[in-house]
Amino acid sequence: MPSQPERRPGRVIALPRAPASDAELVSAVARGDQHALSRVWERYVADVRLAIRTSLGPDSALDDLVQEVFLAFFRNASRIENPQALRAYLIGIAIRSTAFEIRTRKRRSRWLRLTLTGALPEASTESPEAPRDALSVLRRVLERVPERPRMAFELRYVMALSPAEVAVALDVSEAKARRAITEARERVFDLAKREPSLAPYIRSLPEDQS
Repeated sequence: MPSQPERRPGRVIALPRAPASDAELVSAVARGDQHALSRVWERYVADVRLAIRTSLGPDSALDDLVQEVFLAFFRNASRIENPQALRAYLIGIAIRSTAFEIRTRKRRSRWLRLTLTGALPEASTESPEAPRDALSVLRRVLERVPERPRMAFELRYVMALSPAEVAVALDVSEAKARRAITEARERVFDLAKREPSLAPYIRSLPEDQS
């Protein structure tokens, strides 16, 4: 009886892994896993970009700021206390980084005006160019709100984070986050009364218990 040919195992096809949780990805990034960092980028880069664009508008620095957010995350992954709230954490870095960029630009602008003219120029009386959409109007309104409540408003009502996630993003207690949200909502409501294009958006905002 002829011998049977030796059977060799076929090529093993690896089944796709289940999506890693945020906590698992944070742990892997803390160990220096570049692949895990890439997965975090793929999962949340759109949210980070939107957070920056909401505050800054279309800007040539957008891509650089996005990169800085993920670099800061990579450097500090081992110190994140609540890795399950990774999205809120990243958006918080984005909002704070953008606020710092805006403050830096304002200081630089004032310095240049003083240097070139010897005095600050008078405010222009010309009407601003008509905004193209409600987001542009909202951005203009938010420029008149102090930094902390402005960030709280953007996190809660533009990025749709819960009050608990806003607390993570701002690195404050939930009670402080809720107070900032309430203050921001009242300020924006008052300013938005003069902007009819924002009325439908303002009416759609959820009411939070402070």
